[in-house]
Amino acid sequence: MEHSLKKRYSIKLFANIVTGVFGAVLIAIVPKALGPVAFGQFVYLQEFFMKILGFLDMGSSIAFFTKLSARHTRKELISFYFLYSFLLLIFILCFVSLIESFGYTDAILPSISNQYIYLGLFFSFFTWLTQVFIKISDAYALTVSVELIKVGHKIVSLLLLVYLVYFTAFDLDSYFYFHYISLFSFLIVLSWLFIKKDIFQRKLLNLDFGLKKLFKEFIDYCSPLLVYSVIAMAVGLFDIWLLQKIAGSVQTGFYGLAYSLAAICFLFTSAMTPIITREFSKSYEQKDLKEMRRLFYRYIPMLYSIAAFFAIFISIQSENVLAIFTDDKFKDAYLVLIVMALYPIHQTYGQLSGSIFYATGQTKLVRNIAFITQPIGLVLSFTFIYLFDLGALGLAIKMAIGQLIGVNIQLYFNAKFLNFKMKYFILHQLYAVLFFALLAYISSSIVSFDSPLIYFLVSGMIYAITVTIFTYLFPQVFATTRDEIKQNLLRLKSVIKK
Repeated sequence: MEHSLKKRYSIKLFANIVTGVFGAVLIAIVPKALGPVAFGQFVYLQEFFMKILGFLDMGSSIAFFTKLSARHTRKELISFYFLYSFLLLIFILCFVSLIESFGYTDAILPSISNQYIYLGLFFSFFTWLTQVFIKISDAYALTVSVELIKVGHKIVSLLLLVYLVYFTAFDLDSYFYFHYISLFSFLIVLSWLFIKKDIFQRKLLNLDFGLKKLFKEFIDYCSPLLVYSVIAMAVGLFDIWLLQKIAGSVQTGFYGLAYSLAAICFLFTSAMTPIITREFSKSYEQKDLKEMRRLFYRYIPMLYSIAAFFAIFISIQSENVLAIFTDDKFKDAYLVLIVMALYPIHQTYGQLSGSIFYATGQTKLVRNIAFITQPIGLVLSFTFIYLFDLGALGLAIKMAIGQLIGVNIQLYFNAKFLNFKMKYFILHQLYAVLFFALLAYISSSIVSFDSPLIYFLVSGMIYAITVTIFTYLFPQVFATTRDEIKQNLLRLKSVIKK
């Protein structure tokens, strides 16, 4: 039996909350243990190789997910994509070897020791491969089982990390090895589950699955994304390279820290991305645009507001957040966090609204939008990082502005495809942000404590209460109604009684 969308989202959200706690503890102990320079090197390697992998992926993992979601019986897709993953790893290993052979290592990977390059490469590849495994589980609606596995795995991984930080000579090598242990163990457990569920079968190792036909199918889907992938990789690598080259590892560390803290805000909405993409794929396969439109109206504004609820409060409380999680070596990152915390708000739109394009195979449109947004991003990066010399703050400003422009261009084309007026969504973006910004500012201003943790918690509690009260008065902020709120409260009351 396939679990309902609400149940899958609830379990995925619960797992994301656990992941968020794990990430928060990681942020609280790892940057301080490594220091800004080593942490900055880790961030640079992670960003560099994930950009390369994103280029080599070229949307193929999304094609794999949408096609497998539409028809579960196509096991040959799994065989094909594992072969592609292996070839991708070989290619990136050859690429790094060529960089070393021609003596361009320091030019492309400035201020990074050679010993960490391959550690960063394999870490990024297995992180990407883990995401592929998650896509397989979501395609087969195994979200509940896999997310519960993730919860247990994160708890064990956290205990291992605490042991390494506090009871060993923890350094950047140790941090990479920790990730290897965590990633390998997770992949092994998921492989066992897929074998048990008869998803992984012995015949998957047989390469006689119509390679030429599948290759053509993926090429047709992904070929428009080739140019997009090249542009995205070039701009992404330029961003992080320019920051590392101009501002150094410390500023890269500030950027990585702010991005990690901001990403916590996205956990509540990212849980819905693979689930709603799957629903879009199924509805489009059945030519049910009405259902796709319903899903869009129902979930996009709601999840946008959920992201804004967390992101705006963290932005206003940036100094307290950094004081809670880090030490004085990172206190100058507060301006970066103020801006970066706003990034997940429209990242929600980017992920969920963009899933329409991939679910419906509109990859040419993705490419064409990139022709507009990526050059704008390049100009913004050069302006804020190089000309204004703002370092990590400059990159944060570029990301926030670029995301705002990109998602509204996506929204325009989604409105045309699903035949709705985008005015409602534009207005919702504006008044939702103003709604949370006003309440967050008031909640942070009416109290003051010497302890950053107490200040954050008390003002956060006031903020949550005021948002709850005013949401009942203005339910459209969360794209709901008072009647629906009452019904949910009654359901909650009945659950508590039981």
